[in-house]
Amino acid sequence: MKTQLIVCMVLILATLSCPAYAGCGKWVIRDNTDFLTDPIFDDAVVSSTGSSDTVNQDRTVKAKNETVENSEKTAIVEKKTPTIDLAGKWRVMLEKSSAEQNAGKAIDLILIQTGDRLQGYGTLLEGGLDSPATATGSISDEGISLDVKLIQQKKDYRLDMALVKSELLGSYELYAMEKLEENGNATASRSKS
Repeated sequence: MKTQLIVCMVLILATLSCPAYAGCGKWVIRDNTDFLTDPIFDDAVVSSTGSSDTVNQDRTVKAKNETVENSEKTAIVEKKTPTIDLAGKWRVMLEKSSAEQNAGKAIDLILIQTGDRLQGYGTLLEGGLDSPATATGSISDEGISLDVKLIQQKKDYRLDMALVKSELLGSYELYAMEKLEENGNATASRSKS
């Protein structure tokens, strides 16, 4: 019992006396710079803060009004770029390219939109079976791209579509274990229910 107590005390003291290794990354020691006047760091701060920075290009401090004014201009520019509203319930009909085994497949999705980003969840309806799915995607000038992942089957549907009137028209590719299994046409319309 005394031996165990002594070993525990030695281990505790050794742990307390060793320096902590946080694993936060590598430290780079530069012998030619002072940490108070580091131009590389200053340039990185200026380029990373964008319109909300508080330092001018000549490294003088900006006035509060100037920073607020720039933020308001940025907000106005962001509001001018309207995006398509795709939030809500959708039914995506999938039709294989080949005529064989063209059983009706559909994906019921509930999409949530944040700017040009899409995410959601739903169900793949195939042959009387329902499989839960998650969706992520984006909206761009070229169209809408969605990646629908089937959780249980480990399959991905990759949809590339464009808005035509009130429907989304395009194509899909089904991947299983990163291998293309099938492809075809995809048509999505807002769900009534």
